[in-house]
Amino acid sequence: MTWFASKSVQGLFEGTKTYRKEDGSLLLFRPEQNAIRMKVGAERMCMLSPSIEQFMDAVKQTAIANKRWVPPPGKGTLYIRPLLMGSGPILGLAPAPEYTFLTYASPVGNYFKDGFAPLNLLVEDEYPRSSCGGTGGVKTISNYAPVLKAMTKAKNRGFSDVLYLDSVNKKYIEEVSSCNIFIVTGNVISTPATNGTILPGVTRKSIIEIARDYGYKVEERCVPVDELINADEVFSTGTAVIVAPVGSITYQDKRIEFKIGYESLSWKLRSTLLGIQMGFDYWKKVVQICNFMKPLLAWNMVKDYSCYASQAASALQQVSKPSSYCEDKYAKVDWDNLGFGITPADYMYTMKCSEDGKFEQGQLAPYGYVELSPSAGGLYEGTKAYRTEGGRLLLFRLDQNAARMKMGADRLCMPCPSTYQFVDAVKQTALANKRWTPPPGKGTLYIRPLLMGSGPILGLAPAPEYTFLIYASPVGNYFKEGLKPLNLYVEDDFHRAARGGAGGVKSITNYAPVLKAMARAKSRGFSDVLYLDSVNKKYLEEVSSCNIFLVKGNIISTPATNGTILQGVTRGSIIEIARENGYQVEERAVPVDELMDADEVFCTGTAVGVAPVGAITHQNRRVEYKVKAESVSQELYSILEGIKTGVIEDKKGWILEL
Repeated sequence: MTWFASKSVQGLFEGTKTYRKEDGSLLLFRPEQNAIRMKVGAERMCMLSPSIEQFMDAVKQTAIANKRWVPPPGKGTLYIRPLLMGSGPILGLAPAPEYTFLTYASPVGNYFKDGFAPLNLLVEDEYPRSSCGGTGGVKTISNYAPVLKAMTKAKNRGFSDVLYLDSVNKKYIEEVSSCNIFIVTGNVISTPATNGTILPGVTRKSIIEIARDYGYKVEERCVPVDELINADEVFSTGTAVIVAPVGSITYQDKRIEFKIGYESLSWKLRSTLLGIQMGFDYWKKVVQICNFMKPLLAWNMVKDYSCYASQAASALQQVSKPSSYCEDKYAKVDWDNLGFGITPADYMYTMKCSEDGKFEQGQLAPYGYVELSPSAGGLYEGTKAYRTEGGRLLLFRLDQNAARMKMGADRLCMPCPSTYQFVDAVKQTALANKRWTPPPGKGTLYIRPLLMGSGPILGLAPAPEYTFLIYASPVGNYFKEGLKPLNLYVEDDFHRAARGGAGGVKSITNYAPVLKAMARAKSRGFSDVLYLDSVNKKYLEEVSSCNIFLVKGNIISTPATNGTILQGVTRGSIIEIARENGYQVEERAVPVDELMDADEVFCTGTAVGVAPVGAITHQNRRVEYKVKAESVSQELYSILEGIKTGVIEDKKGWILEL
């Protein structure tokens, strides 16, 4: 089962640039730092990754093969996008069985449409970018798709971009949407510390080294937003933006303006960095004067890694037939009007890794579509088709899945099929795969609707094309233990979502980051992980892929869906059934301490149904719960399954019969 996706579909990714010197040779800037960062990110996301040597070789070959797309000096750069994604089929919450690493390239100009005009930022205090214990320090789409809503809102008001605050105190600055930020006061340069919520930018690191060699004091620390008021200067850094001066920042309707121009520090640092990146000979003199030779030699500025003029011919012969490459010096591009967007260069580089954990030898290929399993991931839903004793097929509350996808698409700035289109697509998929629906009592046909950005995009913006698809697979029990009670572990270090983020959206962005905690818990003998809120670290949120309920007497409590918790279809159904059967259901903040006194705990979800919890361990204390046949969870499960399978009459209009 395969599907073809655009090269610009995102996963765990990097960005680096190729510069052309006056003599025609090509330069790359610190690509080993990108390789290391991808490896760190892959480890956090439980992904297999290429070695640093494989990464470097892929980038080098991509640059050489696309040499004619590298703009003339001063006209732009060739942006190279290394991308690592799970490309093998997976239905449950687990690492993919196959990964694809690829690099593609596009000539680019300025990142911001304003060119080198100073940025005009808006401080965002509603939507945070990441949370402590999350994946904010990883260069993955899970950190960028959720910010599109805030970016769109800011740009509609005339701002260039958004400056985000921390998710806990909402008073410390973190990042701009796609770049790091620096504040200058006198001889002191301050920038937020990379504590797991902030990307350790390659340009950020380089600017810190350059600034210190120039004699500035650089502080990496928590930077209160109030310090903006007294700052002399503010600037952003990133591979795409390089060093971008900030002209003004608006916070709580107060606009603060900063020093800009050729006399500013940001201009001085930008000029120095660009001089190094572009290999200007006269910068060597500046380096010597400024006692900057040590960093220059340490980076080896492409002397070892990236000066390809003398290697190009032999390298091309090694990777492909010479006749397959266009020998033109430059591609036909209007270099004077080059923007920051996709202009696909000739070749990309790909290699795959399967369960053996090793990436195969990669190869260059013409830029095009990549073969990808439909079960890769994006914004998705999950529903089931049930077969009755009479052979009919039943679907459960499809309108709720359609509504949730529409809500998620709006949060992530994606278009979405209508409710009618969604329901009709699921119906057609179920009927077409009827023979794959298990006999009654043997399982169900799991149906996965998936919405993904499939059009090419390089910068931080919604995709120009989206694909909606549905596939199906017969399934049995979600947990290997079958109907055995779950054994959960309360996670203190990793967090699933932040208030104002996209925790309430059924997107891969909320699930890939939990794989690390899941793997750790399962290695210790637990079934799954129960997460706490990221602010107070004391309120229950969710299990990795299902909602949670506590029972005490006649009261059933479950965390409220306040934006960090998924509005489960099964969750909503169980709440209705419980109330109709005389239980008092409370949707509220549930302290983790209440686990100690609960009579019963259970989880709900489309995949798990209603799963009893036998034990939960928190801070080395294990609590066990009632899991008898007459338990509340068993009572509610029996009613819900009866409705889903047609055994109990549906009086709510929940069932769609095919």
